[in-house]
Amino acid sequence: MMIRKCTSQLIAALLVGTLPLALSGCGELVSGANLKPTVKYKPGTANSAAADAAATPGTTTEVATGQGVGTLRGKVEFNGSFSPLPPLYLKGADVKDAAVCAAVEAPNETILVKDGGLANVFVYLRKAPKVAGDAVPATNLIFDQKNCTFKPHAMIMRVGQTVKVLNSDGVAHNTHTRGKKTVEFNSIVPPNDAVGATLIYKQAEQEPISVVCDIHSWMNAYHLPIDHPFVALTGEDGTFEIKDLPAGKHEFKVWHEAGGLLEKALVVTVKPGDNDLLTIKVSPSQLGK
Repeated sequence: MMIRKCTSQLIAALLVGTLPLALSGCGELVSGANLKPTVKYKPGTANSAAADAAATPGTTTEVATGQGVGTLRGKVEFNGSFSPLPPLYLKGADVKDAAVCAAVEAPNETILVKDGGLANVFVYLRKAPKVAGDAVPATNLIFDQKNCTFKPHAMIMRVGQTVKVLNSDGVAHNTHTRGKKTVEFNSIVPPNDAVGATLIYKQAEQEPISVVCDIHSWMNAYHLPIDHPFVALTGEDGTFEIKDLPAGKHEFKVWHEAGGLLEKALVVTVKPGDNDLLTIKVSPSQLGK
């Protein structure tokens, strides 16, 4: 219907010399190659939500209140002096499967601080607003094991998203997730497995869960399966970014493996567009230091 309408407008415009105005009314022309689902926020009712769902097949359509969306950027700061943690063991140490595991020293990634910023902090909404057009990413995530260390140490995935559990080591690992709501994944991953086992979380967790290797006791990592896109993991310098937040007041959880739930309900008011940098200070005592 839109194509017919725009075609009629263009023909009429050519006849009367108002082509620019006709083009502005037809919107952007897209093809299957560049058409992507978008996240939209708007006030509405159950009836309008149903209409949106019918108009946008293939996407999950829900409705949220609020005016506009904003981007929240922040930094989690370690508020004190910090000395890097010693490795779990040194290169050449007498550990299980030493030829592979002790080929390099094993880093202690429990607390990582760079330029005053704390890495691997999960920042996410306690309760997600309803959104239109949100979809689970189709891309697969990679969770690898190298020199008997999980890579990455901390990661976020959407419920229903595929995680490929690889093994770049010449020895087997038993990768074991310890979920509270999700079904545990407990699988031997053969040596040098570049295809990987498939891990798909089917339920969201309220807090990140631990992942261990039952063969190599020092190996650990953290996963947060979540059912909305309003989540971030701080980088090595403690910075994070969450895009497309509906304008308004929100409550965030802030979680780190050494201190657990650092903030149960951090209240942040988001305005449309870019927001002021949010600084979250974490004391050494909160991390048991």
